[in-house]
Amino acid sequence: MDKYIFLHIKSRFVRNILLKSIAKAGIGILEIMDQDDLAIKLDAYGDYIVLFITEIVDENSPALNDVVEYLRNRYPSVPVLALVYKDTYETVNTALKLGVKDILFLTKNSENYVKAIQDKMAKYYETINKQEKETDLSGLIHENISVKESLNFELKRAIRGNYSISFILAHLSGHEPEVVSSIINTSKKFIRDIDKILSIDDDTFIGAFPFVEKANVPLLEEKFRNAFKNESKKVGIHKKFCLFGVTFPDDGDNLDELLSRLEKGIANMLAINSVQTTLNSLSATDIENFKKKTRQFKKFF
Repeated sequence: MDKYIFLHIKSRFVRNILLKSIAKAGIGILEIMDQDDLAIKLDAYGDYIVLFITEIVDENSPALNDVVEYLRNRYPSVPVLALVYKDTYETVNTALKLGVKDILFLTKNSENYVKAIQDKMAKYYETINKQEKETDLSGLIHENISVKESLNFELKRAIRGNYSISFILAHLSGHEPEVVSSIINTSKKFIRDIDKILSIDDDTFIGAFPFVEKANVPLLEEKFRNAFKNESKKVGIHKKFCLFGVTFPDDGDNLDELLSRLEKGIANMLAINSVQTTLNSLSATDIENFKKKTRQFKKFF
């Protein structure tokens, strides 16, 4: 599963309706008990959460406040749906104070719950499916002839001139459409005239940096990472900005080999997306250890 809906629901009847509906939609489900449980599951699956569903039973519940506030602080752009069983001012006011923008009123006969919940969830499924992007980076690069030709041209110049050239691939998910363009524009402040930044799609771009040796790639990656952090503060991005760089001739002597390493590097980064360090600084053993820990951790749920 690459998409998860978090459920913070105690009502067995309502939870059963939601579980059946979400499972039928082919989306992963994680049930949340309290704030500590939420913290653990966000660490493992936070980058894949597409919706958080809670219920308001007690307008003065500290536990509910803690859970929603914790989610809001860590992932401010995750949509929250609140189910309420009392159509009162206090209940609605509680939802507004929590920053909940969508409320489903289940105040009529419980026989109507199934239809009301299914109708509401159908709208979310449609939105989630529309937002889902193709993330086959290999296909994206190889099908984009103009990008590949530009990269190959820069590599051939480096081969003829006998100098190093580095390529950095960046992939971003869970963002506003203009973020990648904004990061590219920001990068113009620190890249040189001879450098090239090529947009592959709304989620991905690649840069070519002549005369940049392998030892300097992590420094360049950090500059892009800082540009992303600045953008994330503006638009409330809740997912990761994955970067990986390779260098000719250190990592390969032809474009296909270099692109293959880039794609594998991004795949590794996505697999260990909780790591907050430059991936190039990790050894192969470090990466495999992180992967094993991630797999073991996820088995608990």
